[in-house]
Amino acid sequence: RLVGLSKSEFNNHVGRVDVPLSAASGRVGCVVRLVGLSKSEFNNHVGRVDVPLSAASGRVGIRLDGVVWPIGAGGGRSPRQRAAAAAAPLALEANNLRRCRYPLPLGLAPSVLGSIPGWAIVKVLGERGWGLQDAMAEQISAYLRIDFLKGTDTSITGCSSYRGDYPIEVALNSKEDEWWISEAGSMPGGVGREFLAFSFGAMPRRVSFVGVRIPPMPSGPLSVRNFHLEVPPQGTNTETAAGLDVWCMVPSTSEFRTLDNGALQEFALVPPLETTAVRLVCTRNAASASSSRDDWGPDCIGLFQVAFA
Repeated sequence: RLVGLSKSEFNNHVGRVDVPLSAASGRVGCVVRLVGLSKSEFNNHVGRVDVPLSAASGRVGIRLDGVVWPIGAGGGRSPRQRAAAAAAPLALEANNLRRCRYPLPLGLAPSVLGSIPGWAIVKVLGERGWGLQDAMAEQISAYLRIDFLKGTDTSITGCSSYRGDYPIEVALNSKEDEWWISEAGSMPGGVGREFLAFSFGAMPRRVSFVGVRIPPMPSGPLSVRNFHLEVPPQGTNTETAAGLDVWCMVPSTSEFRTLDNGALQEFALVPPLETTAVRLVCTRNAASASSSRDDWGPDCIGLFQVAFA
């Protein structure tokens, strides 16, 4: 929080540290997200520092994707995955990079957003602070913890429509010979609102990343290019959420854009979501996005894979 400022109207306001990468924090292997780029399709993508900050150019070499979900994990790389992995690092200014808190230590459940860390709760309320027994303070701290999402927590509960080529559950696997495609006519001119709905179980989970895999052009004119995430209204349980027509768009993810490659493209959610369910809402396909006309494109949309972490 802000304190002691001469412009007193700012005092006691709460904010989040958001500083560019520095030579000290931008070491090789550091996980970052891209922000504030004029080529907005790169914003919110996740990558690793591949070439450290250069004092001469002020730029950092960033290799996208393969951070949250290593490329080729669980099997051999496809030709599309190999091509994506072989792409040259992006040379970006440090001002356009922010560190990501990932990978996170296993087993350390954080406190819910808006609260202080568990150890601080115990210190403030326990025997060294307010005077409660430490065991009671630990119980209060445990009540405010939330588990990170694990891969096995995610299931697909529905979609707006589908063409019927494969069961919609295939959107959770990494195969490139199975896919979800919305029904014909669902996206006139390649623009509309088609979604896949996901559940994370009965209890809320913290979700920090979303990944999307598509076939690149020219093989993927139907591929999702623009999408955003939605969550059910606060206090809605998983069963009730499935039947709701109105979900809430996540402000921090107003819109994501896929790049034209075959990797599992990784996007950072800042701040992370804490929810039992989410919808991935597709609003424009690749053919429409590459056209100079707003009303031209195949009339459906699709993807290979969606993942959350």
